[in-house]
Amino acid sequence: MKTIVTIIALFTFTMSFGNNNNEKNVKMFSISGKVVDAKESLTGVKVWLDGKETTVYTDFDGNFTINNVVEGEHKVAFSLITYKNKEVVLNTKGDEKITVELNEK
Repeated sequence: MKTIVTIIALFTFTMSFGNNNNEKNVKMFSISGKVVDAKESLTGVKVWLDGKETTVYTDFDGNFTINNVVEGEHKVAFSLITYKNKEVVLNTKGDEKITVELNEK
C-alpha cells in the first residue's frame, strides 16, 4: 500500500511540475479588429483562426476579438453571405489589431 501511495504522489508531482514549466514558456495574445466593406461596418461576419474551432462573430459595429492566441504565424479567415471570403496571414508577436475590408460577390 505504501508503494502505491508513493508512486501516485511521485506521478502527481511530476505531472504538476511539467505542466507549470510549459505554461511559463507559452505567450498568449489576442487578435482583434474591425470588418468593413466600402460603405460601413459589417455585423455577423464569421471570423476563425487557422481553420480550427476558434470562431467568433463581429458585433453590431463590426468589431471582433480572438483571445488566447499563441505566438507565431496564423491564418485568420472571414466569411459573410454575399461577400467574398478573405484570409489574412499574421505573424503574431504580440496583441494584433487589424481592419479587414470584404468585397461583395
